[in-house]
Amino acid sequence: MKPLPAEVLNAILDTMPVARLALRDLEDLPEALPIVFARVDSSLWSPIDGKPKGPASELGRLARIERSPQVMLVLDHYAEDWSELWWIRLKAEATISGDKHPDWVPAIKALTAKYPQYQSTPMFKDEPTMLRITWRAMGWWAASGRDSLEQWLRRHA
Repeated sequence: MKPLPAEVLNAILDTMPVARLALRDLEDLPEALPIVFARVDSSLWSPIDGKPKGPASELGRLARIERSPQVMLVLDHYAEDWSELWWIRLKAEATISGDKHPDWVPAIKALTAKYPQYQSTPMFKDEPTMLRITWRAMGWWAASGRDSLEQWLRRHA
């Protein structure tokens, strides 16, 4: 399959509400977590936010990233009409960032614009912390080629 043009990938990243973050747990076994995220330039930002979660899962995610920052992010669309199916897989590195990063304020603005829920749900539970995910490789598949992705964008953008 041909490489996915950057403008199509960026449009999907800016529109897609959730992705699955695949990482290694502390026993080196695979684990996947749904995350919210927003794109700033060529990085994705995902807050450790105020949605209810157990303390072990919150701390565990950060410990896993510190131990093994190589991750994969999967975005996908399922439909009963299988000609509309598609997925994108980003091989990436995740880092834990605090509010001193130069893209922190743009990331906060992008997350707030993408998720109106942050008007009533705290973006951060305790100390402001986000995952910064920077991809180095991308793969994709779509049942109808690029048309599947562009059709999805027309319906959701």
